[in-house]
Amino acid sequence: MSYKVHVLVVNNDLDEGKQWRDKLSAGGFAVLPECHDLSSMFYVLTQEKVHVVICAGRLFKEEAISLLKTSQMHFPRIKIVFVGVVSKAYLFNHMSNIAITKSLPSDLEKYCYRVPVSSGDAKQTAEQTLLDLLGDHFMSDEDASARLAHSFKWSPGYIILCVKTDASSGNVLNSLKKSTGDFKRAYLVQYNLNEYYIIVNESPNAEHCVRMATDIREYLFKETNAMFSIGISRMRHKAGELYACRKEAERASNATHMFGQNSVIHIDYLDSNDIEYIYPAHKEKRLIEATMDGDISCALQMLDEIFAVFKSREDIKQSLINKMVLGIVVGLNIAASSRVTAFEKMNLDSLALKKLMSAKTYDEAYTYLKQGIEDFATEIEAITDVSRDALFYRLSESKEKPSSIDDLAQELGTTLCFLNTAIYKNNSEDVFSFISKNDKNDKTTPINKK
Repeated sequence: MSYKVHVLVVNNDLDEGKQWRDKLSAGGFAVLPECHDLSSMFYVLTQEKVHVVICAGRLFKEEAISLLKTSQMHFPRIKIVFVGVVSKAYLFNHMSNIAITKSLPSDLEKYCYRVPVSSGDAKQTAEQTLLDLLGDHFMSDEDASARLAHSFKWSPGYIILCVKTDASSGNVLNSLKKSTGDFKRAYLVQYNLNEYYIIVNESPNAEHCVRMATDIREYLFKETNAMFSIGISRMRHKAGELYACRKEAERASNATHMFGQNSVIHIDYLDSNDIEYIYPAHKEKRLIEATMDGDISCALQMLDEIFAVFKSREDIKQSLINKMVLGIVVGLNIAASSRVTAFEKMNLDSLALKKLMSAKTYDEAYTYLKQGIEDFATEIEAITDVSRDALFYRLSESKEKPSSIDDLAQELGTTLCFLNTAIYKNNSEDVFSFISKNDKNDKTTPINKK
C-alpha cells in the first residue's frame, strides 16, 4: 500500500505532456490537469495540492531563476524535476528542491516517491484504513473496494456488529478479542474508547449474527463488569457502503431505551430497510461547502455520488427524490445566507421550486440541482470578486514600497493564494511577477504570465 502522490506535468509539447501524464496515471499517481509553462506552474502551486512537478528541460531559461528561487522559498516541500537536457544546470547548485533527470522513466520512482508501509505497520495501517471506511468518507465504491482489499480478507455479503459499553478498560477489548477469535472471517476494530465494531464476512444470515452476538454477550457477562448493548446491521455487498452498515449497527446499539441494557438488537427490530442509513449526508454537506467555495468540480462529484445512491434503490418514488433534492437546495440557501451578506441580491431563477416538484425522472432532478449548484457558485464567485478587486486596488494605490511577499499577505489581511488570484484577475500575472515589476529595488527578472 502507498500514499497518493499528486504530480503536476509542465510541458509545452502537448503530445509528450500527454504521454507523461498517461504514464504517471498508470503508475498510480494523482495527475493534475496539463500545464504548459513555468509561470502557469507557479499559479497552480498556489491553488492545488502538489507534491512533485515534472517539467520539460527545454522550458528552463536563465530568467526563470528568480521564479525557481521563489518556489524554493514558498513551496520548500515540492520537488521540481526537469526532464531532458538543461542548459546552465550549475545555476541549480544551491536549490535543494530542484533536480534533473535524463528521461522520465529512468528515475520516476525516485522523484515521485510513494511512502511504503513496513510489514511491522501493516496491521496498524489496515486498521486505520478500515476506520476511514467505517466513518464518513468521500471515496467511490471502486476506490473503497481497492483500499479495503489491503485491510482484511473481505467479500460482498457482510454484516457489522456494534458493541457499545460504559467502560473502556482493557478487559472489555480482551474479552471481545477472545470471543471474536472463535469465529471465522470476523474482524474486530476499536472505533472509539467504548465503541467496537466487528465485521463478519461470508454472507451470514440474521439468525447466525444473533447467535454470534449472544455468544459475545456471554463473554462480556462472564469476564467484565461493563454495561453494554450489541447492535446488528443488515447485510450489504458494496465496500462503499461500509459506513452505512456501521450507522445501522450503531443505531441498533443505541436503542436501549426500547430494548434495555445488555441487549442484542438487530436493526430490523427498529424499522424497515429504507434509505436513511445509506444516504450519504456527509457528501451533501461537502457538496454545500464546495459550492460556497466556488469549487464546482468537487460539488458535482458529490452530486454524482448522491444520485448513484438514489439510482441504486429502484423502489424510491420520484416524489421522495424531489423532496430530498429540495433539502439540498434549502441547505444551499441556508449556507449562502449565513456566509454572504449580499445573498438577497442573488438571482437564482434556475432554482424555481415548481421546476423541481414537477420533475418526473432522476435526470430531471439531477439537471435541476446541477444547474443550481453552478449558478450558486457563479454568484458566490461574483461576490468574492468584489473582495479581490478591492484588494488589488489597495495594493496598486499603495505608495509604499511593496514589502516582502512573505509579509505582504498578512499585512493585507489575506492569504498568498487569494492575493495571487486577485492580481491575476485584474492584471493577468502572478503575485511574484507583480511585486518584482513594481519593486524598483528588486534585482530579479520578472516572469510574466503568458
